[in-house]
Amino acid sequence: MRAAVPLACLGLVACASGQNAEVDAARVDSAVADARVVDGPGGDGPVIDGAVIDGAVIDGAVIDARPVDAAAIDATAVDAAVDAAPIDGPPPVVAHVLLAEVVLAPTGGEFIELVNPTGTAVDLSTYYLSDAAGYFRLPAGVAAATVDAADFIVKFPAGASIPPGGVVTVAVDTAANFTIAYPGVNPTYSIASSTMTAVSVTGSSSLTNAGEPVVLFRWDGATDRVTDVDLMIAGTPTAANQLANKSGLAVDGPDADAVATAYATDAFTLPSQATPASARSTKRIALESATTETHGGAGNGVAGHDETSEQLGTTWDTGGYTTPTPGQVPPALLP
Repeated sequence: MRAAVPLACLGLVACASGQNAEVDAARVDSAVADARVVDGPGGDGPVIDGAVIDGAVIDGAVIDARPVDAAAIDATAVDAAVDAAPIDGPPPVVAHVLLAEVVLAPTGGEFIELVNPTGTAVDLSTYYLSDAAGYFRLPAGVAAATVDAADFIVKFPAGASIPPGGVVTVAVDTAANFTIAYPGVNPTYSIASSTMTAVSVTGSSSLTNAGEPVVLFRWDGATDRVTDVDLMIAGTPTAANQLANKSGLAVDGPDADAVATAYATDAFTLPSQATPASARSTKRIALESATTETHGGAGNGVAGHDETSEQLGTTWDTGGYTTPTPGQVPPALLP
């Protein structure tokens, strides 16, 4: 006896929706042929006649939802295929607020500018700016975060925010002097005009002309450690103005417990740059990515990034400095 004809030969297909499919025996007989024709002389007619190929055979027990159900098209497999990192193209950029432009001189024109490359507004009320080497000691108390003459740790005021694709310009000198340096442009905030909240300021705030570290960080006012948001070395600081290494330093903040928490180990490889001339600025020219800084998840920055590992020679200009552009959104920094 010849083998029975497979169901696929009968043109029977399971419903794509996975629902049971019932096929009328008469349709099978008329569309396919009588078993005697299919099987040929001596064939076992009852194998494919209506008596056998009926709902009991070609119902959910055979053409069942299971072959086209989750077992075959599994969500995990689909998700993995969709979510997998692209084979080609650059790594994804870092989606958080960044330092974008710094002017070291003249005094009236000094400013630090932030850019928001994300698609949503960012609340800045827990963000700080500083040029102090020991900014990261702040959770241990203001006195612990040593601030040298003309240096500062300032906090954005309550309600401060930066719009999606926008910039915030912080003048170091007064707002009035800023508008003299940049006619028709007003700063968003001013340290000397006290629209930034002074946390620790020694004398009149000013960026050292030769160079300074510039730090944007977050702190909730309670935990043991601050979070680096962005760091850069503007110009070529003297030995007295170098950024300090916080690797392994344990700090006990004002939270409920008396247990100190240690900072993770920083790469501490931020390079300096040629010092911009007066009335020139250093500008960010590229967003951060996994190719320009360490994103291993064990650093002291946002999402565990190591902001001290950023390759500033790639993400910032290093010479040929141009006229400052306060208030303008650099197109290259908007993904």
